[in-house]
Amino acid sequence: MKKVLATGAALLMAGSIATAAEMDDQSGVKITGNARARVIYKDSYDFGNSDPEQKATTTMDSRVRFEVRGTAAGGAYIHGRIRLAEEKFNGATDSSLDSNIYVDKAYIGIPFNDAFTLEGGKYRVSYGNGFMYDDIGLAGFRGIYAADGIRVIPFVEMQSEGQSSSIENDVLEDNDSYRFGAALAVTSIENWTMGAIAAYDTDDRVENVDGVATGNGNADGFWGSVFAKGTIAEVFGLEGEFAYAENGVALDYVQGAGTDDGYGGYVRGSWNMDALTLALDLGFTKDGFAPDPFYGFVMIGGEEPINAVAIGANGADYVWAGLRVGYAVTEALSLTGNLVWADADSNDDAPIEQTNRVYDLLEISGVLKYAVSKGCTFSWYAGYLQPDYDGRLDAAGIEDDGAFGTYAKFDVNF
Repeated sequence: MKKVLATGAALLMAGSIATAAEMDDQSGVKITGNARARVIYKDSYDFGNSDPEQKATTTMDSRVRFEVRGTAAGGAYIHGRIRLAEEKFNGATDSSLDSNIYVDKAYIGIPFNDAFTLEGGKYRVSYGNGFMYDDIGLAGFRGIYAADGIRVIPFVEMQSEGQSSSIENDVLEDNDSYRFGAALAVTSIENWTMGAIAAYDTDDRVENVDGVATGNGNADGFWGSVFAKGTIAEVFGLEGEFAYAENGVALDYVQGAGTDDGYGGYVRGSWNMDALTLALDLGFTKDGFAPDPFYGFVMIGGEEPINAVAIGANGADYVWAGLRVGYAVTEALSLTGNLVWADADSNDDAPIEQTNRVYDLLEISGVLKYAVSKGCTFSWYAGYLQPDYDGRLDAAGIEDDGAFGTYAKFDVNF
């Protein structure tokens, strides 16, 4: 009998060890990342209106990012991203700079079942086609429900915690600023993705001007967008997004200007045939609306370090049309050319004095990308931007010299 009990205990222990081993096999840590090094040249970005005259500049910079993903045996996960030395070359690295080492992702994910996951912490988010909400850093909680071609993401995110404020009343009254809403995406329609984002920002903070409390914050308001993206007959592409934000709502690095609610949108049609791609962008902004900074081209808007004018800058109303031509020379080498026209008309309700009230912009730019090796890419960007101010400003002596920018970079992904 003792032998049977001993054998049974041994088998039970063996079974427990096997089960634990299986659970351990599902867990682990994965480290990936990317890095870049760039050389950037910019000339006449003041359009000839600086005194003394602005000289051409050449700068170099680099960045290294590590992505850490860890998974527990039961499927819960963590995700963190560490950025190293995101700064200009300036002799020895300055360890006192805030941008030397910092974390822009640090969150956990808890899958409750195959359809629903809860994430909480510091994360970065893109919704829609990126016209309004692209790669924005946030901290909060969001649920991710995905099933049957439908994805719903409700979220609650803290913009400013009252207990961390330097204003005494904000601490005593726990005056927070936070955001809540939901994003919807439908992918069940063949070759199409469409959806909407709707959210509300609330701001109870006390405004502070030169150390003096001046009243409650004014960043309350609704914002949202609708979007769609898809292909037709495998060679035609169509996408677009229309966005709206109440006055004062701040998204990412930009904030609407003026006294009216802002809105804007774009539509892009594309045609692909073998190695050739043609695309036409048409868009507008109105009443102080500004799209996400990443939306745009090389010189007008966009995330490139040589962009010269932000779409919707200073609350101006914008209309633009941009033709993109892409060609894959080989599997490793691709070329892209841009011809962009934009008209900016100053919003009379903008809170700041508008110097260049009405003007046109013409961008001619190009991009070369070459895969040096697996995981390593060389890119070269160059662009020329010609402003054309109205006759009233010409008479006032406003110059409209063209701006030229170019930069080269190496990207490494591992």
